[in-house]
Amino acid sequence: MKAIILAAGLGTRLGDYTKDLPKAMLNFMGKPLLQRQIDLYRKLGITDITIIREHFGHKINFKDVKYVEGSGPSTNMLVDFFQARKEFDDDIIMSYGDLLIEERVLRRVIESKSGVGVTVDPNWKDYWIARYGSYLEDSESMVIGENDKIISLGISDPEPEDMHARYVGLIKFSKSILPKMENVYDQAKRDFWEKPWYASKSFKKAYMTDFIQSLIDDGLDVKAIKVDKGWFEFDTVKDYEQAIKWAEEGSLDRFYKLN
Repeated sequence: MKAIILAAGLGTRLGDYTKDLPKAMLNFMGKPLLQRQIDLYRKLGITDITIIREHFGHKINFKDVKYVEGSGPSTNMLVDFFQARKEFDDDIIMSYGDLLIEERVLRRVIESKSGVGVTVDPNWKDYWIARYGSYLEDSESMVIGENDKIISLGISDPEPEDMHARYVGLIKFSKSILPKMENVYDQAKRDFWEKPWYASKSFKKAYMTDFIQSLIDDGLDVKAIKVDKGWFEFDTVKDYEQAIKWAEEGSLDRFYKLN
């Protein structure tokens, strides 16, 4: 099993904190976010780790880790992910570089037997309310059917009844589905490179949720890996400063327990 960490983003909403630093290298309670992920992967036996870097990428320099350069500022995370397709020869866990993950969450992902396992949190609302004041803020759809099969995801400002859970930037792709996954990607890239594609303005600007929806529509086995909190993400200055405040006052454990 391999890990691929997406850490090429600009992190513009973090202001001066990422003025000359990759977002994934933000220090949180004594360690960069990426260091926390790398340590956790290794603790659970995943030592083949690839980091996709770009914005101040030279500042991401951990030992015994592979590096792939991002695809440039005109593209988005899906295209960045496929920069590492030479690694697509084993089960893969993909994670966003600005994500904090508890051991129990990653362990659950590792144990998933689905062709594509998408980590989701059905109990995300308390975190969102604490973060934004409303669970409807910065919302996106996640519709889950029988046997935890994901039906649709990634639509902004959905109706509340279409928000069964919150997508966490953590996905497992089983080796057996990788050839089919690559075919879906290559076909969509040819047909929609600069044309609207799912929720994105074009394929080259596509998010991972767009890609997951395309895999669902192509008939792949895409299941929800349900977790109860145990994760944290950093998108804005407020996110970062609030997380530090919660950690210092001992209330971060409501949402995420430091490993």
